[in-house]
Amino acid sequence: MGSIGKLSSITYPEKIVEAIGETVIVADVHYNITWANSEAVKSLEKILPLYDIHHVEDVIGMNMGDFHENPDYQEEIMRNLTETHTSRINIKDTYIADIVISPIYDENIIIGYVVMLMDVTSVIKEERRNKFIIEELSGPILHVWDRTLALPLIGIIDDSRFQIILQKLLSQCSNEDTDYVIIDFSGVKEWNSEFPTQIQQLISTLTLMGIESMVVGIKPILARNLALNLKNVSIYSTTKAAIKKIIEKSEKE
Repeated sequence: MGSIGKLSSITYPEKIVEAIGETVIVADVHYNITWANSEAVKSLEKILPLYDIHHVEDVIGMNMGDFHENPDYQEEIMRNLTETHTSRINIKDTYIADIVISPIYDENIIIGYVVMLMDVTSVIKEERRNKFIIEELSGPILHVWDRTLALPLIGIIDDSRFQIILQKLLSQCSNEDTDYVIIDFSGVKEWNSEFPTQIQQLISTLTLMGIESMVVGIKPILARNLALNLKNVSIYSTTKAAIKKIIEKSEKE
C-alpha cells in the first residue's frame, strides 16, 4: 500500500524532514550528497574532522563512498539496493551509528536515496562497559589443588553472568587437565528461577567431560531449591573440606 492522505498544507518538504528529529541526508542517483537536515549538520560537524574536513558545507557534492573504508563495496551495496538497507557502522573507532538507506522512487525509477543515521555510540560504549563489568564480576576460577579448580559464585547470578561463568569454566577445564571442580555458593546473594536448572546444566556438562563436581557453602534456602538436582553430587560445608576429601582420594589411588 502506498501513502495515504494529503500534504497540501505543508509548503516545503524540508519541513517534514526537519520535524522527524533524526539525522537525515539525501543523495542523488550517483550517491552524491545533495542535502542534509539540521540534525545531520550537527552530527557531521563532529564526524567530518575525522576525515580532515573542517567545513560542513563541503560535504555537499561529496560521494557516500568517500566515507567508506571500502568504496567499491559501498557502491556495490547501493547499486543493488531496491529496498531499505540497514547496518551498523563504526566511523574511525569514534562514532558508531545505525544507518538506514532507502531508495527514492519516481514511477519505479530510483532518483535518489535517503540516509538516516542514528547515533548509538554512547549506548554501545555503555553495553561494552556493562559487559566488561559483568565479566570482571563473574567470579575468578581458582586452581586450588592438583587437577582441581574452584568456582566461587559471587553476588547476584542472572542469565548473562551465568553464561559467562559457564563459558570461562568449560574453557579452563578444557585447557587444563581437570578432575574436580568445587562450586562454592557461599557468596551467592540472589538468583532467578532458572538458576537451579543452570546449575544442573553445569554439573551435567562437567560430568560428560569426566569431571567430578563438588558443592560447598550452600545456604538452606538455596539448598531447598536445589536439593533434587544435587542428590548425586558431593556436598561439603567448606572448600577446605572438599579439598581434604580430594587429597584422601588421591592418597588411596
